[in-house]
Amino acid sequence: MKYNKNLREEELKNKVSADFFGKFDGTRIVGNIDFCITVPHETSGGCDMESLLWAEAKAASTDILVMLAQLVLTVGKARTFDKHLPPPFLGCFDNEKIAFVPYSEIQDIFYLNDFNWNVAPSNHDTKEFQLIYERIKDTVENETPRETCLFHFEKDEKELRRFIRDNFVVGKSEVSKIKIDKNNFIIIYNKWLEAVKPTVGVDWEIAKRNGIIDGDFYLADLLSQNNRSVRENLFVLLKSNHYEADRHLNAAGLFTSSRVEFTDGRKAYSLFWAKYERPPAEQYWDYIVKRCDLLVPQDIRERKGSFFTPQIWVELSQRYLADVFGEDWQDEYYVWDCAAGTGNLLAGLTDKYKIWASTLDRQDVDVMRDRMKNGANLLEDHVFQFDFLNDNFAKLPEGLRRIINDPKMRKRLIVYINPPYKRGLGVANTRWHKEEMGSAKDELFAQFIYRIYSEMPGATLAQFSKLKILQAPNFSDFRNLFSAKLKRMFVVPANTFDNVSGDFPIGFFIWDTNVKETFRETGTDIYDEYGEFIGTKRIYNHDDHKLINDWLNKFATNRKSDAVGFINSKSNDFQHNNRLVIGLENVLSKGDVHKTITLNNIITIAIYFTVRKVIPATWLND
Repeated sequence: MKYNKNLREEELKNKVSADFFGKFDGTRIVGNIDFCITVPHETSGGCDMESLLWAEAKAASTDILVMLAQLVLTVGKARTFDKHLPPPFLGCFDNEKIAFVPYSEIQDIFYLNDFNWNVAPSNHDTKEFQLIYERIKDTVENETPRETCLFHFEKDEKELRRFIRDNFVVGKSEVSKIKIDKNNFIIIYNKWLEAVKPTVGVDWEIAKRNGIIDGDFYLADLLSQNNRSVRENLFVLLKSNHYEADRHLNAAGLFTSSRVEFTDGRKAYSLFWAKYERPPAEQYWDYIVKRCDLLVPQDIRERKGSFFTPQIWVELSQRYLADVFGEDWQDEYYVWDCAAGTGNLLAGLTDKYKIWASTLDRQDVDVMRDRMKNGANLLEDHVFQFDFLNDNFAKLPEGLRRIINDPKMRKRLIVYINPPYKRGLGVANTRWHKEEMGSAKDELFAQFIYRIYSEMPGATLAQFSKLKILQAPNFSDFRNLFSAKLKRMFVVPANTFDNVSGDFPIGFFIWDTNVKETFRETGTDIYDEYGEFIGTKRIYNHDDHKLINDWLNKFATNRKSDAVGFINSKSNDFQHNNRLVIGLENVLSKGDVHKTITLNNIITIAIYFTVRKVIPATWLND
């Protein structure tokens, strides 16, 4: 054995670095990664592509798949690839052996939706670790020895040194410009979005509606030489000082000239691409075009149902479905998750012939089909790509379409979803951004609910969402449209969901759309972050009542001549109680509602302030 089994991990890393990577720099710290090999600073040319290897290290002998899975979770949790250009290889080693896997072979794992990256990488008992382990196992076992390499330090020393010599190439000619390959083309795209995209003369919202995304322009740049695209079968081509699109549109969406200009005379474009060597080696062209599904605008990514549903709430929601519809409900009802992500919400359902799962992203479909190989209870032709807020139901699989079109069968359909919660800018480009919904139209989850209610009458809706649907004043128009019976619900802390940090409740609701009923009030069960039942709470619709700010407005004045102070009164809800302050005008938040305090209304203001502040704001009443 080349290395003593009693070596500590830090000493092992130092010895491996010195023995095999001597002409490289093994001292750099990249995030939480154990071991990093980089191009020496004096030969890097100042470029940001120094990493050649990120690796997991263990002092004792360990399964390479376990080490690689832990490394992937470490990189994915910190999104290290967003901060640093990824290396050609990921790897792992212990005191006996070292293994290398091309980064490009596993990079799509980092773009999984509906996946909880917040688990501890060192906890090998989580289902997330097991999923990554199986994905890597499948990759490693299906690759040729040239692609995925395992070497034992002692018996394979010559082969290991040859591998490092042939694959870890350093020299100024290699790094004077950043080479683009299948490992780093995504992170360079993210940099392009900030530097170049704002200078491309396109109305991006209209372009997206016509099937052109910013990734098409990036590909035109990337696959170019001397400022001309080298591939002709792209949606957008670079032509020296402008682009040409294969779809012709103007600001009104009409078909006119296909020419797209730079708004800054190509300055940002020239500065950005001066750092990179284009085009990539021809061997990567087909791969990059094939994986253009990863070049997806962030607002579309946020529509994919990215809020991972913890298994604890998946199981609880299915228990509530059984309480409402009986323990044999899965034998009697069909289930469609139309915001499925990678299918997390469907775990635990038993009758795969009655389950459908659709998602916005083709990659997520592939992930769900991969999961079937490891026991996921789904049928391949029941898992499909579908843009629920834009596509026509004619695109649905025949079996599901038949259920939706038959009123009797539709009453046996449960639409079971945890839709995305994105709101505000970037959600107005769907077919279900309907003016009749009022302010609710700017919430993606409300658009999902409204389409289900409008086009699948009589179906059951079982959904996770914020409680705005029941109480928020700006959802009053929506409540006038959405008339259904709320049969059961529970609430849990929102920050138990992946990527959600706020202290507010998320509810699970079971609605019978066959019964027309305006929501007035209900009782909800409450669970803490550990899944423990902690009580019940009444929830009311206040649409027919005046709010406390309506009362304040009867006494308020905006005359500053009599002012002894000012109050920032903002909205009525607890969510905005932290904005409720009294003071001089110059200490109040700009853009909020300010009322003048005078000697005539100071008692009224004091009462208002006390009522707003005396009840503590909690996650439950937010």
